[in-house]
Amino acid sequence: MPLTAADDAVSAAMRAVGRVLVWAFLLVGVGLALIFAFAAAMVAGLVILGAAVAMRFAPGGGKPAAMPGVLEAHRTPDGWVVEGAAKRKS
Repeated sequence: MPLTAADDAVSAAMRAVGRVLVWAFLLVGVGLALIFAFAAAMVAGLVILGAAVAMRFAPGGGKPAAMPGVLEAHRTPDGWVVEGAAKRKS
């Protein structure tokens, strides 16, 4: 069956509508992805902020090197020295 001018016009219109729909779906998808990415970044930021505030106001039990089994490093004129907390006298 040969195509007529009307069939060709309908086909071109349907292709144009299809292109518009594809672009609309792509733009909506990109918009949703950006919204979710922004929300995830906000949640991560709030978690980090909460951890920073909690660490700031948490009771300090002394220096972490005062705990048993924790090594401490300090720089000397000869280089770095790593030792246990019980050994350091300075």
